[in-house]
Amino acid sequence: MNYTFASCVALLVSCTAVQAQEAGDMSVGLGVSTFGGNLEASYVINEQFRVRGALMGGFSYEDSGSEPGDGSYEFDASLGGVAVLADYYPTQSGWRVSGGLFLSNTDFTGVAEASAANPIEIDGTEYTSGSVTTKSEFNNTVAPVLTTGYDLHFADNWTFSSEIGAIFIGGVDLSAESDDATLQAEIDSSDDYAEARDDADDLNIYPYLSLGLAYRF
Repeated sequence: MNYTFASCVALLVSCTAVQAQEAGDMSVGLGVSTFGGNLEASYVINEQFRVRGALMGGFSYEDSGSEPGDGSYEFDASLGGVAVLADYYPTQSGWRVSGGLFLSNTDFTGVAEASAANPIEIDGTEYTSGSVTTKSEFNNTVAPVLTTGYDLHFADNWTFSSEIGAIFIGGVDLSAESDDATLQAEIDSSDDYAEARDDADDLNIYPYLSLGLAYRF
């Protein structure tokens, strides 16, 4: 049994090596990631180096309603961006390490409207008029990326890829603005708001995971 398993592993490695990338190879692929869908294109420089571009996005979330203390709210979140990466293959296999830059268009926006029926509560004080708009986005709109992954070549020109890594976003910028001066002053002096901003600013890394299927030509 052990011999059979070892033989299968050896065969898989040898097949991957035989179908390994060559200089000038290009590929296009589709996949999913922690940003939603991925559309990728790559170009092989030589056996050890490849350049790659990825358009990421499609994950979005919208919600609206009313909650006691939160007023009537609308919330919109979207994840996405563009990545440019260089892939390095240190061994004669599909294993690679990658680095590059991520250009983000990720943002989260919420708007809360206060009314007598649905007041906004801040530090124990209720407000029955005015609105509050909260926004959050990555501090680094151009952020460094570091990942590792594996490419499994099969069926002539097809490649299945998996990747894991981190995007160094430098924290999340959280802001809250109101059209009411009294409400804005309360927000600015709120300990809860200050703590939330500090916690968001400490989120320095966004995890990156992806799976994809590409065609090489």
